[in-house]
Amino acid sequence: MKEKDQGNLAPPLNLSGETRVIYDALRKSEERYRELVEHANSIILRWDRHGFITFFNEYAQQFFGYSEAEILGRHVIGTIVPENESTGRDLRPLMDEICRDPEAHRYNVNENITRAGKRVWIAWTNKVLKDDAGHPVGVLSIGTDITKQRRLEEELRQAQKMQAIGELAGGIAHDFNNMIHGISGYAEVIRELSDHPRVGEYATHILTTAQHAAELTQQLLTFARKGKYQLRQCNTHDIIRDVCAMLSRTIDRRIIVEQNLQASRPHVLGDAAQLKSALLNLGINAKDAMPDGGTLRFSTRNVAIEAPVTISEFELQCGQHLLITISDDGTGMPETVRQRIFEPFFTTKDSGRGAGLGLAAVYGMTHMHQGAIRCHSREGQGSSFDLFLPISKDCAKREQQNRRSPDPRSGIHIMVVDDEPMVRNYSKTLFEMHGHKVVTFESAEAAIDFYRTDHASIDLVLLDMIMPKMDGQQLFSLLKEINPEINAILSTGYSVESKIESILREGIIECIRKPFTYEQLDSLLRRLAAEGRLPGYQALEPLEN
Repeated sequence: MKEKDQGNLAPPLNLSGETRVIYDALRKSEERYRELVEHANSIILRWDRHGFITFFNEYAQQFFGYSEAEILGRHVIGTIVPENESTGRDLRPLMDEICRDPEAHRYNVNENITRAGKRVWIAWTNKVLKDDAGHPVGVLSIGTDITKQRRLEEELRQAQKMQAIGELAGGIAHDFNNMIHGISGYAEVIRELSDHPRVGEYATHILTTAQHAAELTQQLLTFARKGKYQLRQCNTHDIIRDVCAMLSRTIDRRIIVEQNLQASRPHVLGDAAQLKSALLNLGINAKDAMPDGGTLRFSTRNVAIEAPVTISEFELQCGQHLLITISDDGTGMPETVRQRIFEPFFTTKDSGRGAGLGLAAVYGMTHMHQGAIRCHSREGQGSSFDLFLPISKDCAKREQQNRRSPDPRSGIHIMVVDDEPMVRNYSKTLFEMHGHKVVTFESAEAAIDFYRTDHASIDLVLLDMIMPKMDGQQLFSLLKEINPEINAILSTGYSVESKIESILREGIIECIRKPFTYEQLDSLLRRLAAEGRLPGYQALEPLEN
């Protein structure tokens, strides 16, 4: 007989008046109790010593999608409890463990599953029921759905983990960039000093390899949100068209690349190169997920965020946003893989087919642009990425500062401040080879002492951002007190994004990222001269040996 029917027994015959009153009172009490249990906003069930369900209240039926007739008599495992959690935990022994050690399992949290296959997390309170001899005969379990809370906690843990990995990645990349800077610098010196064609060729190979290494560290810096310097207005539709054109020329012909650019306001304040790299990474990943062909879609539309909202671990503020969606018909991903796709060096590709930094760089780029990204994917049903970016507002151009002109007939006098000996030595050697006069300092204190007496002779100051005791920004403030007309460029293995605009507003004319070649520095100085921020600068040919 079903448990629910026990409260509907006919009363015994020939009851005395007093006994009948007691019986009716008990029956009404049971009915009120049953009504309370049935309509409680909690999952309430009973199961016997072997795990077979003997009671399932109405709320549990609605929540899990089973009717009473479908669930009573069936085992907990395989109906509302999966054999294995998505975390990998084996749940098959759980029923025996609850009965064997009730105190340890008085409160229990585990993953459950609805009839439709949806995974949910339930916090259970378990009460072991015993017979007259004290032997367990079943368990009363009352559950509360904590799926949303669990998801928020997981997102917080993921955000904290990504932040920690980002700090580690940023520190490694900064130190590595300083080493690459020295390697490429001395390779340039060797190439300039030697007339031997093979030596020049080998030096060029070193430079090329160093540049590839720098590109790898740049992806790490992008993930760590420490690789961006200035954001400018850019048209995402132009960027998407370029990316689609590039993909169409290079990927499998069986993959069709479609564009559906509906956004009426496609401009964002960002770095075009970073955005293009991010979209290209997403497109290449989609291509790899469609080995037999399919459709790769890029679409845009404008969305209005009415109130601050959290998307994964990203925070979006109120305002107009651009939504870029990249979707494919590929193999999709299991949930365990989807949760880790933005971690650096995590990849499901075969060895040699990727370093696992592409999506990590996309993650960092999204944070730097104050946007958000989320991924939807199911095995066999493809994947889609939604990239939210705040719409750009017209930015007033910074007023160009008047700078004094160095003598265009000779090199300029450069002061280099960097705590890395290799960087100082290479800079002095290479810059002097191009006709400039160079003085270098290891510490901020020594640089200040020199600049206080000789600042009139210095045309340009090249400052390292990260130094012990005093960073480049602090040193610049002190040097500017000595000479308000100072021309200074900040050189760094990475930059703190939140500081860069304030650094530029303070008067530093530009930032340059390590590792850089002399050609890149010369190009920067030419641009600054053309913009009126370093008037009179003229590049010089290297001195003859």
